[in-house]
Amino acid sequence: MEKKYNSEQKSFVRALYLHIPFCARKCHFCSFAIAVNQTHRVREYLDALGREADARPVADILGSVYVGGGTPSCLSEEEAVLLWERTVGKFSVGGGAEVTWEFNPESVTLPKARLLRGLGVTRASLGIQSLNAERLLYLDRAHRREDAITAFEILRTAGFSNVSVDVMYGFPGQRSEELARDMREVLALHPDHLSVYQLTIEERSLLFARGQRGYLEEDPSLDDAVVETARTAGLLQYEISNFSRPGYESRHNINYWEGGEYLGLGMAAHSHVRGRRSWNAETLFSYLEAVRDRGTAEAGGEELPPAEKMVEAFLFGLRMNRGVSLEELRSRFGTELSGEKIEAIESFVEMGFLEEAGDRIRTTVRGRRVLDEISARLV
Repeated sequence: MEKKYNSEQKSFVRALYLHIPFCARKCHFCSFAIAVNQTHRVREYLDALGREADARPVADILGSVYVGGGTPSCLSEEEAVLLWERTVGKFSVGGGAEVTWEFNPESVTLPKARLLRGLGVTRASLGIQSLNAERLLYLDRAHRREDAITAFEILRTAGFSNVSVDVMYGFPGQRSEELARDMREVLALHPDHLSVYQLTIEERSLLFARGQRGYLEEDPSLDDAVVETARTAGLLQYEISNFSRPGYESRHNINYWEGGEYLGLGMAAHSHVRGRRSWNAETLFSYLEAVRDRGTAEAGGEELPPAEKMVEAFLFGLRMNRGVSLEELRSRFGTELSGEKIEAIESFVEMGFLEEAGDRIRTTVRGRRVLDEISARLV
């Protein structure tokens, strides 16, 4: 029998995240919540996602859906259909919704890409990382340069008019000339959106276990090369790590950066619903066990006081080029930043790391390079 929910039981969110943790291997830099060599449990996992979706109804029409991982593209065509039926198909998705599916180059096929496009996926995110063979080997990626180029072409052939690519930089010994060359080759594919991440060695990664830590290269000329190469290709920066053609900004991620609400389903997924943040069990075994025994995988949650929410929203707002309005935050959270934090913001303005633009405060080019330090001071 179909479950009936009253309005108090339903969540009013407009963004849905689905985590597909399965991977054939663990890349050397990866510190994400994944499940390696566990594809024999995909069906069991999809069943659990379906049960979790039943327990977390949404009253509003979704404006964005994001299927991330892990490696969502490792699902077979039949498994992709099952995922859709058991999760997305249970929600109301708006006609103009942004629906993103992450792909790894080695698992992109034309039949699968066409199937996903037919299901309603409107945006493809392709994890290229680099077209440099030496850098791909360092990361221990499963694909080669040729695989990435072919995968991009397949996505276009399948009908994806909105394709984003991921690129990584900051490799040991990397210089701006090499980075610019790598980016130019990636951008020659003419993606609509570009996410560029500085290689950061974090706990739980194989590189961390080998003694490497944090940023490996902090040459400011690398950041300059990223921005200039993207701009030359017609992709404008709208967030510290993201660039796009006009109108192709990631709506799903902007919702995160603006402090919007979202529902996350799957292993280690996070949610922000009615002002409360929660997170799911972090391992495949604990996630499946929790859903089987309790019907939910929630492992913890918290609701921040308004003052902390305001600081968090301010810091996320600094990530975006348009910055953030303190007046809007005051109206939204009904509180003020402390005098100490206001003084810190004013000092960053005086030092040239932040600037005022009308009623908004935003980071300068210099400020983007030290945003972590700015955030640490304001937390």
